[in-house]
Amino acid sequence: MNKSTVNELFRTPVSVPPPLRPLGVGDGSVLLGSCFAEHVGRRMSDAQLSVTVNPLGVLYNPLSIVRVLKRAVSDAPLTRPADYVRHGEMWHTWLGDSTLSAPTQEECRRQTEEALAKLHEALAEADNLFLTLGTSRYYLYKGTRACVANCHRIPGAEFDETEAEVDEIVEQLDEALTVLHGLNSRLQVVFTVSPYRYAKYGMHESQLAKARLLLAAESLRQRHPDRVAYFPAYEIVMDELRDYRFYASDMLHPAEQAVDYIWRRLCETWADDGLQTYLARWEPVRRALLHRPINPRDPATETFRQRTCEQLEALRRDYPMLRILPHGEPADPFNLQNS
Repeated sequence: MNKSTVNELFRTPVSVPPPLRPLGVGDGSVLLGSCFAEHVGRRMSDAQLSVTVNPLGVLYNPLSIVRVLKRAVSDAPLTRPADYVRHGEMWHTWLGDSTLSAPTQEECRRQTEEALAKLHEALAEADNLFLTLGTSRYYLYKGTRACVANCHRIPGAEFDETEAEVDEIVEQLDEALTVLHGLNSRLQVVFTVSPYRYAKYGMHESQLAKARLLLAAESLRQRHPDRVAYFPAYEIVMDELRDYRFYASDMLHPAEQAVDYIWRRLCETWADDGLQTYLARWEPVRRALLHRPINPRDPATETFRQRTCEQLEALRRDYPMLRILPHGEPADPFNLQNS
């Protein structure tokens, strides 16, 4: 019995539906949504691909994602007082997380508008938009009845927690898709559902929330078969991996090993031949750049360094559409990833 046969006996492979358009080496991608989008987006960034990830921070629920997308596409100034709140010594925006918070409302507004402008530009040029939905639950700030992307550690008594039903999620995201299509008609929109489990809701309630997201994503895929695709990240973790060793120490977040596996499955099934060839060439260079020699003066280290530089320059020459690390030969190429 060979290794592949043994693997098949002890796991349930998830069939990955084909993309509308395979991912190419020159594609621009935008990833929005839960922290799982950040993990996959980081791997795209580490591969030196053109990617924009959550400019306004992590977004957990689909209604906040819709709100951010609409504001980004409209490109209108954020002048409404209801978009901001002061808590303690800081001003916060309801559109994003604390990375946009600032000591003054003006600074918070400026940072938020810059993040939206960055998202607008990325969406206008992107080939792919990955939307990772985390939960169908969301919070309304009692002062304005606005859906918030982040509670900013404001006491829970100031919010109403509610549940978005499937029809509401579908209609809201459908409106966002229409707006996006007006900005960029070639955009491939890919829905995923985060495998993170919301234990604070209770495991049954968490699963119900995931079910609503799955039903909504499938409804949108059926409504827009030429514009919307689905990648089964949730199903791969639940069914293929199905083991607590693939979770972080909190037993709720997928571990790095699980995210690595999702990334590999995405590349194996959705990357075109050109992108797969590039990734196969880039990976040994990436590993080499992480190397820290014990003895920098060892002749073998210099040989290794020269070979790495040559491979790096060959990649830059063969893939001019990518910005593969800073150009120019540095004194220490093994620090390139920190440049």
